[in-house]
Amino acid sequence: MSKNFIENRRVGRVRASGAKLILPFLALAIAAFAVSFYSGRLPEPWMETTLYAVAGVVALLFWLVPLLRYLSAYVDIYTTRILSRSGLFGQHRAEANYSQVSGVEKGKRGRIILNIKNDDDIELPALPRRKQIMAVLERLIAEV
Repeated sequence: MSKNFIENRRVGRVRASGAKLILPFLALAIAAFAVSFYSGRLPEPWMETTLYAVAGVVALLFWLVPLLRYLSAYVDIYTTRILSRSGLFGQHRAEANYSQVSGVEKGKRGRIILNIKNDDDIELPALPRRKQIMAVLERLIAEV
């Protein structure tokens, strides 16, 4: 092996704060409470069907979709590159080798901006422990 070879292994995977899931789980709890409270108490059968349909739509739109977005959005930090995925099923992807990165700076609302040589900057989402992540990124960029 040569001395210039750097092993590409994952240092860590960072997700946004789990506090972003409080409102989706609150919406799910309200839908579940409404179904359990009003089930069997409504005078007409169409009202019961409407109750289940509305609770299902609330659970789908206000709980499942935000949960899938949260679980499929992350930032992987490797020893030679950084990978950011976001979107409903992780379809938005941004990747940069540390040799292309000229600097790391703070962005608005807790975001981290990677300055890329001869290309557009990559903006990472708001992540917990931003200062520690920036320190690790600066150390990894300096090593390359």
